[in-house]
Amino acid sequence: MNIAVIILDMAKGYGWAPGSYGYEMVANVRRLKDAAYAAEVPIIHVNSMRRESDQVGDWSRIMMKEGTDALDVIPELQPVDKDTLVYKRYLSGFSHNDLDYVLRTMKRDMVIIAGASTDNTVLWTSADAFQLRYKVVVVEDCTMVHRESEPPEVKDYALRIVRNVLHSEVLPLDEVVARYLS
Repeated sequence: MNIAVIILDMAKGYGWAPGSYGYEMVANVRRLKDAAYAAEVPIIHVNSMRRESDQVGDWSRIMMKEGTDALDVIPELQPVDKDTLVYKRYLSGFSHNDLDYVLRTMKRDMVIIAGASTDNTVLWTSADAFQLRYKVVVVEDCTMVHRESEPPEVKDYALRIVRNVLHSEVLPLDEVVARYLS
């Protein structure tokens, strides 16, 4: 398999900071990036981007505004020259952009997915990747649910859909590294 790692919505505009909700996941995503670099697997960062005219919630339109540094990847995961950055326009990493084209020109047929959030962008990106005929692996300890107020079962339900409906793998980081990035 020809693998690419997709890291979703790890942008400054989402308020990632030490001590903030979900921040403990950042160290795992960093480990995933480092393992991908060591295995010479390409990394694609996919972040949301909104325009003033977008018909989405006010928070998203204001916080993820085109032309602001809110769209930049957080410093802990800052892309390097060999990384690719793609902007998505809605929930899926494949939404109204060239992510599929980028993967196909790289001749990738498998994606390892990490980032925010399990019950939103990770789920929709996994579904689109599956429908586009990619093999999908979600790194379960490199994702988190959309809202802190959600019960833990929400993440489990989303990952169960990835496993059972999309017939894809959901694995812990250590197993992903051992199986696919070593």
